[in-house]
Amino acid sequence: MPQTPGVSAIGGAVLAVGGAVFAIGFSTTLAMPLFTTYAARDGGGASGLAAAFIAYAATLIVTAPLLGGLSDRIGRKPCVLAALLLAGLSTLALVVAPGLVALGVARMLQGLAIGLVAGGATAWAAELAGGPEAGRQAARVTAFATAGSYGAGALFTLFALWLLGDSEPPVTFWLHIAGCALLAIVVLRLPDRRPHERVAWLRVPAFPRGTVAGSFGMFAAWGVTGVTITSVPSALAAAGYPRLGPIAVCFMILAGTAVQQAIGRLPARRSSLIGLPVLVAGAGLVVVGTLTAFLPLLLAGGALVGSAAYGFLFVGALAGASEAASGEDRARAAAGVFLIAHLGFCVPPLLTGLAVDAFGPAVALGGFWGLLALFCGLLALRLRR
Repeated sequence: MPQTPGVSAIGGAVLAVGGAVFAIGFSTTLAMPLFTTYAARDGGGASGLAAAFIAYAATLIVTAPLLGGLSDRIGRKPCVLAALLLAGLSTLALVVAPGLVALGVARMLQGLAIGLVAGGATAWAAELAGGPEAGRQAARVTAFATAGSYGAGALFTLFALWLLGDSEPPVTFWLHIAGCALLAIVVLRLPDRRPHERVAWLRVPAFPRGTVAGSFGMFAAWGVTGVTITSVPSALAAAGYPRLGPIAVCFMILAGTAVQQAIGRLPARRSSLIGLPVLVAGAGLVVVGTLTAFLPLLLAGGALVGSAAYGFLFVGALAGASEAASGEDRARAAAGVFLIAHLGFCVPPLLTGLAVDAFGPAVALGGFWGLLALFCGLLALRLRR
């Protein structure tokens, strides 16, 4: 007769899944301090860097309808193992051929990896934990691993470059590849549930009535974060400050993660209404800090942008979608939010990068901020109705 796993074994299994999620998310920002180096090496400019960067979001948009329900159909474990493999390969691509082409390939692999674990990893951790309260704790573990990994990847590489010099590849690349391999061995030993063959292959996003304004708040939010990750570091590197941009990005992500954990059960509409002016104010400080190369302004702006993008607007959009939908439609409504958010991660960064190359940072970033303020003002009016 098989023995029931103990509490420590279950906790270890949840932590293993959380560790896998962390390693996968870690890959998406691991090379961020070197983005401008890759662009300068290949002569791509701000627009070339933006194009390589948004391959991640574009891959997610195209594959999300298929990947969203894949773990229900084939099992959680195969999806997490495949995601770890793809995350490790994305880092290996940058070790072998550091440059914009490899960055584009790496971003595509990372997009596939995140798509494979977006919902299935959290569901698997909850199933391994068992019980509603344990399931909620497991969801918190994977949520924190997801958000925390985005800030940690760039931060660890920045520290390695500062400590060991600018030699490539940074030691963090090798550590990440080794970590993915070790976690794959651990995950391989975890139990999995039986897949459901009747689950549909495609999970099409849905947009319940009353959720459009909140979803497009995420378009603005992730548009600002995308510009902050691409055009801002490019402009600062051209001015002779290649490390200021990645520092501001790390601060933005970590501040957003902290706010996301702190705001609790704020009503959806109020959360979005708070987030919109905070986003506009933060983006303004980031633009001024970039044009003056003044780190305190960059950090203050990054903190506000992160608080809005990963905190108020993110929570407001997801809560609004969850409240407007019911049953299985909640997953499709959440997918709709992420679809609009990743469109924001693609379009504004690419257009701003093209504008930086054509007109210079001052005109491009100033014009971006003006359009952002107008767009967020219209969204706020819509939400107040």
